[in-house]
Amino acid sequence: MARKGNNIYHRADGRWEGRYYYNGKKYRSVYGKSYTEAKAKLNKLRNEVLVPSVRCVLLVVDILKMWLEAHRPSIKESSYASYRHKLEKHLEPYFRELKYSNLDVNLVSTFVTYKLNEGLSPKYISDMVTMIKTAAKWAEINYNYANLVRNAELPKKKCKETTVFTQEEQKTIIKTAEEEHTNTGCGIVLTLFTGMRIGEVCALKWADIDFDLKVLHVTKTVQRIRVYGQERKTAVKVTAPKSESSVRDIPLPNFLINMLKEYRASDSGYVLSGTEKIVEPRTFENRYKAFLKKADVPSIKYHAIRHLYPTKRTALTNYLTFVYNDGT
Repeated sequence: MARKGNNIYHRADGRWEGRYYYNGKKYRSVYGKSYTEAKAKLNKLRNEVLVPSVRCVLLVVDILKMWLEAHRPSIKESSYASYRHKLEKHLEPYFRELKYSNLDVNLVSTFVTYKLNEGLSPKYISDMVTMIKTAAKWAEINYNYANLVRNAELPKKKCKETTVFTQEEQKTIIKTAEEEHTNTGCGIVLTLFTGMRIGEVCALKWADIDFDLKVLHVTKTVQRIRVYGQERKTAVKVTAPKSESSVRDIPLPNFLINMLKEYRASDSGYVLSGTEKIVEPRTFENRYKAFLKKADVPSIKYHAIRHLYPTKRTALTNYLTFVYNDGT
């Protein structure tokens, strides 16, 4: 096992091996009879060989902006907007006039502690630290600038127990949806049995559902993102899903097919509106909360519904038989 933060390992042959990242491309090694010897050799190389001779006179913020703009053509518009917001809201105000040549692991660690104390989540802070490390690697490869934050650690993420609806609560939700007979209720029940994200439900058109093969095609998502270079600060965008694996086909049970047929509209219309007008995630989230209140079930975040889908895979037949006397 490596000594924390030093990348030094005790080998099976008794020697200690210190590994270092050479020229931003691959690992090389030094060896010693003891941990101390290996560490000394590693530090010497880092000081004399690994640190590039080119001294950066730019600010940390300059490097981050250069990196972001260089990658803008190759990333999703939503990703660019997210990165830029984090840069302008948190990174730029914190680092301000700090020279990039002075940025090191300790300063990144201090930034993490400061933001944790502000109440930001470890996940959100990890995203920003990853931005710093990725930009530093880019600057090292492209400009031969010293990368002193390669070993910066991400904050530990807290694992929270996810609250989900009980089977009785799910049954109540389905019953309320049947009684209300609204597109909102239809969308909520659809999520219960497909695990779709809220943006994916908002982007779903009737053309995306194959009623003959009983399959739902997930190919898009809806997001409200920040728009730069225009008068409007935000805009609703229909984009590709979160990742390549998010493009998927989901089989639908008979009762869902029958339910969807009752709401079916033109293929060009959206499932949540029945028309060609998009219902954006924020609006659907508000309608979802109002629906739960009317159904008299606990208010749980919409995203938590996704956690029900994998658990249903093994018990889906029994559950549908219990609710609908339909084991298909």
